[in-house]
Amino acid sequence: MDQFIAKTFQGLEPVLAREIELLGGLKVEPLKRAVSFEASMKNIYKMNMGLRTALHIIHPIAIERVRSQDELYQVVRAINWSKWFTPNQTFAVRTVVNHAEAFQNSLFVALKTKDAIVDQFRDFYTQRPSIDRENPDIEIHVNIYGEQCTISIDSSGSSLHRRGYRDGSHPAPLNEVLAAGLVLLSSWDKKSCLIDFMCGSGTIITEAALMAKNMSPNLNRKRFAFQYWKNFDQNLYDNARDELVNAQVEFEEWIYGSDIHERSIKEARNNCLRAEVDDIVKLSVSDFKMAKLPKTKGVIISNPPYGERLQVDELELLYKTIGDTLKKNYQGFQAHIFSGNPEASKRIGLKPSKKTPLYNGSIPCQFLQFDLYEGSKTKPETK
Repeated sequence: MDQFIAKTFQGLEPVLAREIELLGGLKVEPLKRAVSFEASMKNIYKMNMGLRTALHIIHPIAIERVRSQDELYQVVRAINWSKWFTPNQTFAVRTVVNHAEAFQNSLFVALKTKDAIVDQFRDFYTQRPSIDRENPDIEIHVNIYGEQCTISIDSSGSSLHRRGYRDGSHPAPLNEVLAAGLVLLSSWDKKSCLIDFMCGSGTIITEAALMAKNMSPNLNRKRFAFQYWKNFDQNLYDNARDELVNAQVEFEEWIYGSDIHERSIKEARNNCLRAEVDDIVKLSVSDFKMAKLPKTKGVIISNPPYGERLQVDELELLYKTIGDTLKKNYQGFQAHIFSGNPEASKRIGLKPSKKTPLYNGSIPCQFLQFDLYEGSKTKPETK
């Protein structure tokens, strides 16, 4: 078992920790925007394919005290890099520096790290690995906080939120990892129906549909960084992938998505098709006030606009209408609204039973749960 760290968004650490445990991680410990754990290489293969709320999975290979540029160089050069890759491969260095007086420039940290690695290879080989910042075989992370330097090798490569089902044309898409986190934070049991009545390009419903079928989000990804490590085991990887495929299940309900914009629904349909979940998703072009209701009760998860493209009065009216529609049409459901506008959210007019603080990029948001009772038991929000 080796030590690994999975990175995520702030607020999703407990969700990611549960995912890691389910995929065989041991000694799981939530951190800030990350989760630390131990795992075998087979489980690392499975986690890169199967974790829904992880952005990267990195493997720390050195943690040392550094107080100068020379000390950083010596620490990096002391690592046996030929254990991980060959001079025929490419690499890139990603750096994060905080509260470090000796390292004011993260770019210089990257250059110093690169020099140490290249110099070590030159000592033992007649050639050196090349730098490829865009699409490297090997990604090395250097994190300096104060005087502590952590050097890690990235097992994922490109961020795990890039599932491959989205074409990127939507103007304000929700990150796939965040969308998956919303679904996992909700009350949905993965058996009843799920509705997003402002689905946009369909990221929430696509992530929910993948969960409903227990399909790993990166099962068909073409490239992981661990495939370029010298210790990569193709047979072990194939076995791990087969186990994930065999764990898929049938979903006997429907996931519903609607949006007022026909272009958004077309994009959502294409995304669901590429993700291979179109067989359990029903999409329609409709105003959320008029959306056709399912025959069975379920859960609503939606991410309405919160200010970037609407005026204040339009936004307040929108949220009031959301509240009125929930109270009138969705009695017996549980609704979850993700919003970055607390004032507009008050216009929903219902008292949330649960509030979860999250971020959408740099925007502080709230994930609000509303219990919509049968009959006339909806609870107005107290001011």
